[in-house]
Amino acid sequence: MIRYLVLFCLLSGSAHAHNKSISFSDWLWNGRDVEVIFTVSARDITFLPQTARSTDLVSALGNHLQERFELRQINTPCTLSEPFDARPAREGYVRMQATFRCLSENASLQVTNNVFFDMIRTHIHLARIQIGPRRTMQGQEVLFTTNERTFSLNPMAEQKFAPRQNFFEALGRYFRLGVEHIASGIDHLAFVLCLVLLATSIRRLVILVSGFTLGHSLTLALSALGVVAPNPSIVEAVIGGSIAALAAEGILTRAGLMPRAGLVAAALIYLIAGLSIFFTAPLTLAGWAGFMLFAVSYGFAIRTEADRQAVAPVITAAFGLFHGFGFAGLLHDVGLPEGQVLSGLLGFNLGVEFGQLIFIFAILLPLRVLLQDLPSPRIRWSDILASILTGYGVFLFVQRGLL
Repeated sequence: MIRYLVLFCLLSGSAHAHNKSISFSDWLWNGRDVEVIFTVSARDITFLPQTARSTDLVSALGNHLQERFELRQINTPCTLSEPFDARPAREGYVRMQATFRCLSENASLQVTNNVFFDMIRTHIHLARIQIGPRRTMQGQEVLFTTNERTFSLNPMAEQKFAPRQNFFEALGRYFRLGVEHIASGIDHLAFVLCLVLLATSIRRLVILVSGFTLGHSLTLALSALGVVAPNPSIVEAVIGGSIAALAAEGILTRAGLMPRAGLVAAALIYLIAGLSIFFTAPLTLAGWAGFMLFAVSYGFAIRTEADRQAVAPVITAAFGLFHGFGFAGLLHDVGLPEGQVLSGLLGFNLGVEFGQLIFIFAILLPLRVLLQDLPSPRIRWSDILASILTGYGVFLFVQRGLL
């Protein structure tokens, strides 16, 4: 009985961890015009009262921003010269851009941000405010919270911004950002669950997680620093496909069906590529061809359980490379702190790893022990869970590849 109570507590804590709310904005003050780009999770927009009166989430967010953002100079509100309009955003997020016209390019500017705080008391907002004719990775970073909603900026007193946080402050802030990101990343957590199903022992699990960590840490750094800029559509599709591949291979390997499954998967990808013509899909034909080649190669590389265990560390690290690009999407929205790029990148990566380890050792492993007390069905619990994950991964792959 105690074990079931612990299971309930673990699942309740896990659900609560996914309720973190955070938004980002990028401000460019150029002359009398102040341009703002605002990004927030689509999930958070559903909490707004404007959602019930709007036709879609974009309209609801635009109305909310127009009501809750205020810029003032010399006790006079700045006017909204270009209303909030939708801009391209990564999956699950909405991004909008607007321009305010103020009285002077030299007078002090006061920003009041009441966005989301009255609906979600734990909401935090990270803004980067810059002065100049173009956007860079530099600027003054401002953290708005429920209790701190106003910020004043005097361009005459401070023409060149200095870092507002030291190494450890940036480390702590981005560490928290990394934990929140992994806690809300259902697809990444699903992949980690696949690693737990794949591992035959704690030692094996450590090896697989280490390979995954090395892979995504490398590409996270390269992408966040602008060294590599992959096609986000391919990255997101691969993340979905990686869940399906790892989840299904255990069942298929025991049945000796991996080579045949690789051929079937390649045929299905070929059909999906044909459908992509009608959906104006973001992937190119070369991308679909690459998926087909991988499916066939992957299927014929794993014929026995020994092959599966031998290939697992390599394929896990390879998939980790793509997950790292996915993690970097948030850093592209937020930006790295000026003068503290290393601490921001390190803190975010450590936060992701910490959240990942908490998910494995505080939730997944105890859950596996708790399931041992349940009556064993004709099909193993791990196979049932693997089948669910396979369906979820296929859904993500098709959705992200076609839409």
